[in-house]
Amino acid sequence: MNSNILIAGAGAFGLSAALALTERGHRVALVDPTGPASHSQAASRDISKIVRSEYWSDPAYTELAEAAIDCWHEWNERFGLLYHETGITLLAPAWQPDSYEAQSLATARKFGKQVQQLDADDIARRFPMVKKGSLTVGYHNPRGGYAEALEALRTLCRELMDRGVDFHVARMVERPAVRGGRCFGFRLSDGGLLEADHMLVCGGAWTGTLIPGMETNVRPTGQPLFHLQVANPVAYTPPDFPVMMLDIANTGTYVLPQHPTQQVVKVGLHTSGRDLDPVRDDRIVTDTETRILRRMFSKYMPELAAAPIIDSRICLYCDTPDCDFWIDRHPDIANLTVACGGSGHGFKFMPVLGDIIADVVEGKPNRYHGKFRWREPAPEQSPHSERVDLADLTRD
Repeated sequence: MNSNILIAGAGAFGLSAALALTERGHRVALVDPTGPASHSQAASRDISKIVRSEYWSDPAYTELAEAAIDCWHEWNERFGLLYHETGITLLAPAWQPDSYEAQSLATARKFGKQVQQLDADDIARRFPMVKKGSLTVGYHNPRGGYAEALEALRTLCRELMDRGVDFHVARMVERPAVRGGRCFGFRLSDGGLLEADHMLVCGGAWTGTLIPGMETNVRPTGQPLFHLQVANPVAYTPPDFPVMMLDIANTGTYVLPQHPTQQVVKVGLHTSGRDLDPVRDDRIVTDTETRILRRMFSKYMPELAAAPIIDSRICLYCDTPDCDFWIDRHPDIANLTVACGGSGHGFKFMPVLGDIIADVVEGKPNRYHGKFRWREPAPEQSPHSERVDLADLTRD
């Protein structure tokens, strides 16, 4: 008989897991404090998220991302347009053999992708908004783009509701309910108790507050992002303008095209970020972060440096020390699985995360379990996710 499974968190991890488990015949319910489509301040609640495949020299993530892109296309057919294949362009000031761009290009070619290497003339011709001489090398991969993040969450919520999945909204999980080394439910902040056969915590940046001992394994960090109003939206609209990453390992700077409904260009910084308490700290973009963003674009895309900021927010990452996902059963508490650690690159995998998580919940072998297992990771970040230190950008 299939299990009754209770999931804490209705973000990308939680909803994808709920869909996979429901499709496998389990009875599933979700608990989320602010609504059926993830916490209002969670990382997954955004207008768009980058979807790319080549990961430095990491074949496992590249392979998984390729599978995710296939699934995004399937979701488009199943649910309507959620994924926009605009292509991905990575640019840098110069080729360095061990750079993010060079190793990603090598990985793309190893996987047989039809990528186009770009030189200074190519960049000047295709992207006149790039400051001449600032970014002179790179490549374009037509496979990749962005997903409409919040719409994807809402779509899965509707699908799950249609399948009879229960949503306990406006209720907050305080901690797992444990007796004799076994988890039998979640205790809620309102004093209530929800019980099930198996508990799954997909708490994102809040995981460290929910699971004893996890506070040393996940680091909530704040990353600034901005919505800009550009003077010439057509120039930033696909197919002429793809998702772009600008010397990403050294600046953290990325750009998404003009959004088709929100009518803004989304830009942001993917860096080491700043430590944030997900419960107590404000999520306000600082003047310093805004200045950094303006300075980065003044170097590479002056039009965006001068563009009015329509909106800004702090994207709350759930970083693991090695930036790999954390998907495993709790080593000391039976009937409890934890799935978190998006580390700023998890959303693109949403269509394939569910089956990985469901395998772990069911105790089935999975080819990615070794990579995402419960572990004592080394303090340094893994190379595919190397990020520039935000403090270094303040001194630039």
